[in-house]
Amino acid sequence: MQISHDSGLCTVIVTVDGAPEHLAEAAEHASQGLRRFAGFPGFVAGATHRSADGARLVQYLQWRSEADHQACMADPSWAADPSSQRFMAQMQAGEIAVDVRVYTVAAQAEGE
Repeated sequence: MQISHDSGLCTVIVTVDGAPEHLAEAAEHASQGLRRFAGFPGFVAGATHRSADGARLVQYLQWRSEADHQACMADPSWAADPSSQRFMAQMQAGEIAVDVRVYTVAAQAEGE
């Protein structure tokens, strides 16, 4: 994974909040999603992190462009995917709250 102001990559950060018992299933969906993203044009890298208290997932994704990310999200295959259907059902039931945002690198630092 490359974090650089000059990379020109599109960064997408997804946060998922909910009770730990609901986030376990959401984490499995996120893991499956990472594997599926790898098959889409423009996907560079991604990682999913779970908070120590188990109440939040953060998924960090890098795409070559925002258009590549949008094309992936618009792909009709997501609607037929059972994992995606369950994820949407969790959102609609209020079991999880999801926020998806596109970012650019504002600052960076590297350690020794």
